[in-house]
Amino acid sequence: MRAELALAALVPVALLVDLAAGSRKQAVTRAVSLAGLALVAWAAIKAPNGEMFGGSFAMDGLARILKLSGTLLTGLAFAYAPRDLKAAGALRGEYYLLGMFALLGVFVTASAGSLLTLYLGLELLALALYTLVALQRHCAQAAEAAMKYFVLGAIGSGAMLYGISLLYGLSGSLLLDEVAAQGSAGAGSYVAAALVLAGVAFKLGAAPFHQWVPDAYQGPPLGVAVILATVPKLAYFALIVRLMVTGLPVAQEQWNPLLIVMAAASLAMGSIVAIAQTHAARLFAWAAIGHVGFLLLGVAAGSGEGLAAALFYTLVYTLMVAGAFGVIIALQRQNAPLDSLRGLYRRHPGLALIMLLIMLSMIGLPPLAGFLAKWQILMALIEQGMTVLAVVAVVFAVVAAYYYLRIVRLMFMEAPEEEGRLTPGWTTTLLLSANGLALLVLGIWPNFLLDLCRAAFASG
Repeated sequence: MRAELALAALVPVALLVDLAAGSRKQAVTRAVSLAGLALVAWAAIKAPNGEMFGGSFAMDGLARILKLSGTLLTGLAFAYAPRDLKAAGALRGEYYLLGMFALLGVFVTASAGSLLTLYLGLELLALALYTLVALQRHCAQAAEAAMKYFVLGAIGSGAMLYGISLLYGLSGSLLLDEVAAQGSAGAGSYVAAALVLAGVAFKLGAAPFHQWVPDAYQGPPLGVAVILATVPKLAYFALIVRLMVTGLPVAQEQWNPLLIVMAAASLAMGSIVAIAQTHAARLFAWAAIGHVGFLLLGVAAGSGEGLAAALFYTLVYTLMVAGAFGVIIALQRQNAPLDSLRGLYRRHPGLALIMLLIMLSMIGLPPLAGFLAKWQILMALIEQGMTVLAVVAVVFAVVAAYYYLRIVRLMFMEAPEEEGRLTPGWTTTLLLSANGLALLVLGIWPNFLLDLCRAAFASG
């Protein structure tokens, strides 16, 4: 609980600083939040493994990886976002407070050992995200996106809660280990699994429960979208592992085929529909649906190696999309049409090269981390005899390469719409450079992170 307590204490401290800091309160609040996140990360590193509250809360290898990754991604979002939020008139202390509340939801979900703590963590995350999407209060587009996200998110939460209540009724326990031990194959378990899987799919934005994703990414400022696209993915991966893999193993023969269908549908929808997009945030929203398909394939492989591959893929994907949004924010263009990337190499060669690394990694070209992430998923599928699924994944990955290469063409082969050099600031440039180079380093020397991912599922 060290990291959770540190993060919970950081929120009121940041609030008081924001109230008392005066004319430069946004910069001071950001600095305090980033410094606090560093302390939270240290607390997560030092926290010992073990269980609390009768097994309702646990610290293990998976929770530690997700908490550290979530803290890093939140810090990157806080560093990238201010320029865009200021231009949109939405740069306020509430952004940092809500971002940390969302991170706290990730922490609770990652360590959840019972149905109750799992749901509490998810709802804490969801409420913070709903408010973040509506942060630009006087923008009709942001309000519409927040309303759609809230309504569809509530439907997903309701379906999941109904499934969770059935699991509790069937097992007589809230603890996930006891739910798994006392569960039995039957109609009740299958209905519960279907409802829970529907809720999981809503949260992840997997097809056919993906309707909220494009609007939620496009409606708010990009500084909000960068959090929405990265941090929640970690909680939702924990949700799949804790609730589906740990809590419902007896119904796996029933929910795994549904998971495979959703994964294939997500790959198809994300890869094909993204081709027609002209708005950067909307393109990455549809692309995210396709990446969720890859993640679900790792879970569907049904092995410890598949889960480790899915975790590695999640971590690499969130790092890639954080960098992509960071570059787009640095373009200093509201609404971020793809055409704003035209001629980026002439206006800022460094940003163009960083974006090139990110796009090639998303395609899955060696020696970048995106290639290895996809490769691990494919190998896990082949080892389980799911060669057809691996072929389907490769086909749609090739289709998706088209719109990533289109971005590369815009940056390097088109004339810029505006003249003059971009000035993103040295801090942003340094962080984006580290973000892009991390993808190259993880692609060449992946063993450290891969071993951590495998160790998180070693007992499975």
